[in-house]
Amino acid sequence: MKKERREYIKNCEISEAVTVDLGGYPQKILLESAKAGAPVVLFLHGGPGFPVPFCVGARGCFPQITQEFTAVYWDQLGCGVNNRRIDDSFSIASFSAMTVELIRYLKERFKEEKLFLFGISWGSVLALDAAVAAPNLIDGAVAAGQVLLPPLLSEEFFSAAEASSAPNKVKERLREIRIQTEKTNGDIALISKVARRYTDAYRGAKGGAKSPVKEIFASKDYRFCDALACFSNGYRKNASLMRELSKIDLREKFSRVEIPYTVYGGERDIVTPVKDVAELFAQLKKENLKCVIGAGEGHIPEEAALDIIFAEFRRMASL
Repeated sequence: MKKERREYIKNCEISEAVTVDLGGYPQKILLESAKAGAPVVLFLHGGPGFPVPFCVGARGCFPQITQEFTAVYWDQLGCGVNNRRIDDSFSIASFSAMTVELIRYLKERFKEEKLFLFGISWGSVLALDAAVAAPNLIDGAVAAGQVLLPPLLSEEFFSAAEASSAPNKVKERLREIRIQTEKTNGDIALISKVARRYTDAYRGAKGGAKSPVKEIFASKDYRFCDALACFSNGYRKNASLMRELSKIDLREKFSRVEIPYTVYGGERDIVTPVKDVAELFAQLKKENLKCVIGAGEGHIPEEAALDIIFAEFRRMASL
């Protein structure tokens, strides 16, 4: 671990890994803030099962955030430091319930501070569910790469795949999948593979934000197996969550959101196209819903996007 990072951690007024019971499972979370009394931001990572970069191993990695906010990093059950097998008995509702339990814990611990949610991709599903289920506990939410309709099943994705260098046989299969009512787990796996290998589905014009992987691997909060479980973990054999995501439609749920909720989306995002969110918010005409589009960005926010996103949290904190 670098000296500068060790010094920063040492000088933080809050820098603590704690264990909380969520969904009947003891799970570790990390709390970090340069100063006690700062607004709290709970990070809800993507995947499912991909906690990098805002994970329990990120202690001291984001001083630009923890100078002003108390960051709460949670490796959702089944990955990172909380690795375990996620079988098909788990559903989106299972993780949404754990999210609300964690929010209740944080509100009990930080009684006087405002509490915000930052959901990224899959984490945006949990953020939205929590915003509807427990609005009295949450002061606002920001989502990057908001899931609204099934990820990677958009017209934008299939058009990008058709124009890509993917083999003709793969393209033929994608054309078949595109018109199928039901998508199998194999279909979803093929779509994900094509997205990663042949398209810029997860990258914007600048390639997306860089993750401090080396720093995370060097974390004293992680054993080597915990760091590896950020990438290869208990979600490998799970099919239930992807089946749900392949049919998801959260448009009606947004009509029930009453807290300040901002969606930040890249204009080049073909995983969860931000235009769908912008159109929905225009129809709903709710003052608490805001959509911000990042020029040239993809599904993964660029480094500069964090400045915009945390400016939103400052705005919400002042309301």
